[in-house]
Amino acid sequence: MDDKKIAIIVHSTDEKIFQEISKSLEELETPKDFSVDILPAQGEEKFRAYNFAMKNSDAKYKIYLDENVSVLRKNILSEIISVFRSNSKVGIVGTSGAIRLSTHGNSFTSAKRCGKIFLGKGKSLKDFGGDKKNFQEVEAIDEFFIATQYDFDWREDLKNFSVAAQCLNLKREGYKSVVLRQKKPYAWVRKDNFSIDAQAQKIFLEDYKNIFPLVSVVIPTFNRTNYFKLALESVLNQTYRNFEIVVSDDGTNDETEKFIQPYLQKYSCIKYFHHKNFSANDNWNFARQYNNPDAEFVNWLMDDDLFYPRKLEIMAEVLRNNPNVSLVTSVRNTIDENGKVTGQMLFPRPEVLNRNVILKGEDAGALMFGIGENYVGEPTTPLIRKKCLRNNDWCWTDEEEGWFALIDISTWLQLFTKGDLCYIASEPLSAFRKHSEQTTNLDGSMGAIFEVSWAWIFKTAWEKKFIIKNEKQMRGRVLNWIYSACLRLKTANDSGYHDEAITTLEKTLNAMIQSLYNGYKIDLPPRDYGEKTKLGRIS
Repeated sequence: MDDKKIAIIVHSTDEKIFQEISKSLEELETPKDFSVDILPAQGEEKFRAYNFAMKNSDAKYKIYLDENVSVLRKNILSEIISVFRSNSKVGIVGTSGAIRLSTHGNSFTSAKRCGKIFLGKGKSLKDFGGDKKNFQEVEAIDEFFIATQYDFDWREDLKNFSVAAQCLNLKREGYKSVVLRQKKPYAWVRKDNFSIDAQAQKIFLEDYKNIFPLVSVVIPTFNRTNYFKLALESVLNQTYRNFEIVVSDDGTNDETEKFIQPYLQKYSCIKYFHHKNFSANDNWNFARQYNNPDAEFVNWLMDDDLFYPRKLEIMAEVLRNNPNVSLVTSVRNTIDENGKVTGQMLFPRPEVLNRNVILKGEDAGALMFGIGENYVGEPTTPLIRKKCLRNNDWCWTDEEEGWFALIDISTWLQLFTKGDLCYIASEPLSAFRKHSEQTTNLDGSMGAIFEVSWAWIFKTAWEKKFIIKNEKQMRGRVLNWIYSACLRLKTANDSGYHDEAITTLEKTLNAMIQSLYNGYKIDLPPRDYGEKTKLGRIS
């Protein structure tokens, strides 16, 4: 390789355009003691043309230009050589790029960017900011202006994801990708509409999935292969590819175990556990306590619900770019037994949730108390930053372990004590299936169980001084709860219904009334829901 030579490789589909570009490039200042070759890279397949030109040039330093790009700074070659010679670990240089590559893989539309360019025929300035140093390290540069000092083959199959792949390949070899610091843009990209090749994107995200955090998707399932199949495939079809699927099956037969065998052979990311002797409680407790130390995020998926294809991509992007967010959720659809969309949960929503928003944790919790609705959603709905869970487990306190009712609300509140909430209102990212097998449809005792669970939640909030911070606020919560509990008990009495859950609610009511006269020291009774506790399911 000639370390005193620079090759400027211009991709062009038209000889006339190449000659015009060459003429403008001849006006660039040549660094002292260097020579410059301007070489055509012709053909529709840009990166195949780049590879051919690269292998037929003996220049150590190469610059790759698209025919839609004009170089504006006359001494840019000297600046590039200076960067390369000052740091042998710099492998590739650009004028703009992604500090952190977004989960969709496109550097140009990534959220964390730096550099400057002029864009479009109107020469619109795009200033993405960045450090004040000579250059800033990035995860991937844009494909508009590319300079290299080492030759590595370009991925010809990845099209407009090839440059990002090159940057990641260089990183694996110990080299850096950087963006030059510019007072004014060094490059003008004369077009402003860029198409994305969906197949190339799919290949890129699969091949380079390990640059993104690992997500554990945990699916508890029981004797309903028809729904489980749809849930499982909704994860496998995610655009975000760095996930594992953990299936906890307490089925009483071998139907699910037989069904999943072809998937286990095809997908190494699936882990399957069959617990024939587990109760529903046992199975959920196993699923909720699953912990892969390599996973940064976790999402539970009920076996009758669905993820939409971009759910993990969109939510993981939020968590990566907002370290103070402990969970991200979205509006979710309701579907029937046949998968038909029947509406949306919590509609109409509170005004603050009618747009994409990040709420402070305490504000998010206060909203949940204020509307008395689980607007975050069922366990399927949110993606969770795992380190914010209580000992990698669900619930807010030890006293709640093993109980299904409102375990999701309790967990969301615990997460709000550790970070903020992001709510995505712009599109549903999951679907909640309503059907006759669900716990909430079994009998009237569930209402009593929910009331008791709310009492435990209010007790915890009061003791931790989270949301409920003074006696006036607590008195309001207790009185509202007493009113709701009395209505629940009256309804049960009018219908002649009485079981262990009703008895537990009556004892809890007495404890809450007593708290009004002892400084709100709440001594709740043990919960006894009888056989329904053993038979209940979270969905």
